[in-house]
Amino acid sequence: MPPCHGGGRGFESRPDRKISQISLGDFFLMKYYVYILYSESLDVYYKGFSTDVEKRLEYHLNSQHKFTSKTKDWVIVNVQEFEEKQEALQEENRLKKLNRKSIGKLIG
Repeated sequence: MPPCHGGGRGFESRPDRKISQISLGDFFLMKYYVYILYSESLDVYYKGFSTDVEKRLEYHLNSQHKFTSKTKDWVIVNVQEFEEKQEALQEENRLKKLNRKSIGKLIG
């Protein structure tokens, strides 16, 4: 009997067709972000959560979002990265409770 189990078809034993093992280090880990936007014209901060801050900023600048559609001068002033979604959501909630002075200290 040939060394492969395919009865001599040949494809099972070809090294270039073997499936390589994947280590945990090869997996993509999703990152979660809590961000603070600032509008100079409104002189106000907006706090939010996203997996893609740049895309989220574009959404705020170009959409009909209830609050951020009032102006088009939003800029990112602070971003925090988290590996766990729950941690990011907790931080977003904490930021939303901060007063203006505390936010100013946070963003420096």
